Amino acid sequence: MRTFYFTGTGNCLQVARSIGAGGKLVSIPSFLREHDKDTERIIIADDAVGLVFPTYWLAIPPIVAEFLKRVRLETDYLFAVATRGNASLTLKSHLLQVARENGHSLSYFNKLSMPDNYLPLCDMAREKQRFSEDILAQRIEKIAGDIRARRHNVSGIAGLTFLRPFLMPTASREMADFSHRFSMDSTCTGCATCVRVCTAQSIRLIDDSPVFGNVCNGCLACIHNCPAGAIHMQGEKSPERYLNPTVKTADLMSANS
Repeated sequence: MRTFYFTGTGNCLQVARSIGAGGKLVSIPSFLREHDKDTERIIIADDAVGLVFPTYWLAIPPIVAEFLKRVRLETDYLFAVATRGNASLTLKSHLLQVARENGHSLSYFNKLSMPDNYLPLCDMAREKQRFSEDILAQRIEKIAGDIRARRHNVSGIAGLTFLRPFLMPTASREMADFSHRFSMDSTCTGCATCVRVCTAQSIRLIDDSPVFGNVCNGCLACIHNCPAGAIHMQGEKSPERYLNPTVKTADLMSANS
């Protein structure tokens, strides 16, 4: 079994580790960079293949959609687990649409509420208090049990499909020029943590100060993993930051760099 994941602050890595125990875990951003020069669709053959990713404005992240376009999955069991902070009304319908457009047949889908790291929408102190680590672990294990048992739960068309044309423009607007919303304060030490956790590998250190490129996956890994708390985002609710308690920044560096 191979489990492909996309994470900025560790939630999806925690889920992927639990679900994919005994199999191979693969970072989606690293995988796409590794195969950047490939002109043909990349064949992935395994008894089971999974995706673990966060919800982006009621949809799947653009990098996950790109992954599904770039690969050909030869498997009898394709599963997907999406983490979400709050709403995910049209997420399933969007996932099914992108999967089917690219020749993939989804066997199992589930979603899991976890702390939301989107700073303009959520206060991280409150997000941390919303969830019990023990209860989250139990919910993840239940999903992992479904996947080990090769449970199928996807058939037909997901509901609320009619809402997607109205909601998807919001996602496009939010992702446009995303990194231009970031700023630095004087506490930056030039440690380059942001460079190493960036899932887009789009941050460079110039004269000991980070410079953000135009390519951004919107994962906020740079902001939440900054040890000095020196990176900020326009409209953020508070200076509080979030990192999944089961994951270390070094794990994200390894996954994304």
